[in-house]
Amino acid sequence: MRARGFVVCILAVTMLQGCMEKDLTPEQKAYVSRLEAELSQTKQSIDEAGKSASAYSGGLIKDLISTRVEILKINQALLEQRILAVQSQGSVKIETTASKPDEEAASKLATEITKTKSAITSAKVEAAQYSGGLIQALKLSTIATSEQTLAMLEQQYLVAKYGLNPIRASALPSSTLSAVPTTSASPSQAPAKPDLMPPGSGPLGFEAGINGDVIEKMTGETPRLVKESENLYLIDRAPKPNDAFEQYGLVISPTVGLCVVRAIGKTIQTNDFGHQLQAGYDTMKEALTAIYGKPKTYDFLMPSSIWKDSNDWMTGLYKQDRTLAAEWKGPGIKNYINSISIDARALSRDKGYFVVEYTFNNSPECTAELKKQTNDSL
Repeated sequence: MRARGFVVCILAVTMLQGCMEKDLTPEQKAYVSRLEAELSQTKQSIDEAGKSASAYSGGLIKDLISTRVEILKINQALLEQRILAVQSQGSVKIETTASKPDEEAASKLATEITKTKSAITSAKVEAAQYSGGLIQALKLSTIATSEQTLAMLEQQYLVAKYGLNPIRASALPSSTLSAVPTTSASPSQAPAKPDLMPPGSGPLGFEAGINGDVIEKMTGETPRLVKESENLYLIDRAPKPNDAFEQYGLVISPTVGLCVVRAIGKTIQTNDFGHQLQAGYDTMKEALTAIYGKPKTYDFLMPSSIWKDSNDWMTGLYKQDRTLAAEWKGPGIKNYINSISIDARALSRDKGYFVVEYTFNNSPECTAELKKQTNDSL
């Protein structure tokens, strides 16, 4: 009986679809055919992305792929909703919004999509030359970022080409609802995207090799270039914020991505002895020690310094006669970190702060690149 009922349902759905299709004009049928071709391609992209994601247990690349899938699912929902709206011909009440197609914008986006696909293909060929290690990880991260950008471009193209707009969840059939992320978007927000990309697994949510675009998607803030000669950028928040810090200096190479993170601590009001600053420094050093092991420490005053009394501690630090620092060095530090350091600094006799610096394994490439830029200018 169950099998019989199933066959009857299939026949009923087929008959209903046939009735709907008979009511469509040749132009509408051609329009639906184009939408179905876009839908088929979108579903294929979702399947391919799912297979790629299954190769990773976590980390930045998996997060990038997951975000791409969410964008593709929005594209799928938009296409399915429009197809259903056209095929229903009023027999099913569907709340839908549509904007005017923009063929010129669609043409430009199609060209950009072609370029992006070509770049991704080339990047995959290049990445295949490496069997593992940091370089391959950086290249795979770049590919995942480009594929996410491609999904966004494809969504913009659908909006421009077919006048598709983000839709209300109440207007979708249950089969489509499961494909729509819970985040909402307005017509002016094309492409749709989550509020923030998940942070990476590295220190403060940063990871070696990511570029400025990825950092912006993680933090919602565009890194500001403050010193071009050092590829030094500044940002006010980290993917994983820490209340001890107020800004972050980032060295971002145009070719190998992020290679240094400098977390700048908040200003600490202190006495002449530096007690409050030393307490803040010690707290952070202990936290780092718990994660990365025992560091090499530096706590001394220059032999010829006149600021040797205990109440001259801050003055000695301000005059750069005194050093209070600690350093962790690889190999063996996780997340592609080559070294970590923390040092105390003085703004005046009664104010100071500390800086924690993470140097990634790709730092030598960053340094070589900057050196070449300097030499080429001579």
